[in-house]
This record gives sequence, structure tokens and C-alpha cells, in this order.
Amino acid sequence: MKRSLRKPGFTLIEATIAMVILAIAAAGILLPFANAAAVQVEGARQTLAANLASELMEKVLLSEPNDILSTYADYTEADGAMLDTLGNPLTDSVYDGFSRSATSQPATVASVDLVAVTVTVDYLNNEMTSVMTLVSK
Repeated sequence: MKRSLRKPGFTLIEATIAMVILAIAAAGILLPFANAAAVQVEGARQTLAANLASELMEKVLLSEPNDILSTYADYTEADGAMLDTLGNPLTDSVYDGFSRSATSQPATVASVDLVAVTVTVDYLNNEMTSVMTLVSK
């Protein structure tokens, strides 16, 4: 009877191939989670930008209608200098990179004098959202 010289177990090459196959499978499973995290961060930025635009629009609408054209003709709040509705600076790190601006100009619709107000929010100099409304004088 002949004895086999081969011992039971894995060879170094078999173990290496198994690790490569496992790494490929793990990458295929983990890649969607990494993409989902990036999408979640972008969604959070979009939500914050919409809230910032809404807050500034409310601030504009609370102004006297006759003052909107002069105060918000070319209004800008740069990164690090944004103010809340009470005039306090927004200092939380979540606002880093955001800036917002408002423009107002006269508009006439069906012979009614109005003011067109546009609020824009940027993140790192890229426009995130823009809100526009008409205000009666």
C-alpha cells in the first residue's frame, strides 16, 4: 500500500486565493454602504440649505414692504457671517461652507406693483437652492 505524502489542510496558494475571493466579496457588499453615506451627507446639506433659504426669506418678509427694495437689493451673508432671525451669528460648525444672499427688484404683474425677492444659498460657492417670491408693496 502506498501512503500519501500530502498532509490535510490548505496550502499557501489555496489560502491566498481564498483571501482574494473573500476580499472581492466584501468589497461588493460594502461599496453600497459607502455610497449611501455620501448620499446621506448630500441630503443633509440640501435640507440645511433649504432651511437657511427659508429662514432668510422669512426675515425679508418680516421687513416693511417699502424697505425690502433698499435693504435686500444686494444682500449677502458670507461663510461664517450668517445671522439668524434675531441677528445672532450662526456659529455652529454645521454652517461652515454655507453662504446666502438675497436680491430684490421691482416687478409688475397685471399692472400691480410688486417686489420680486430671490434668496440663494451656496455651499462652497456652489448653488444649493434658490427661493423666489413676489411681495406687494
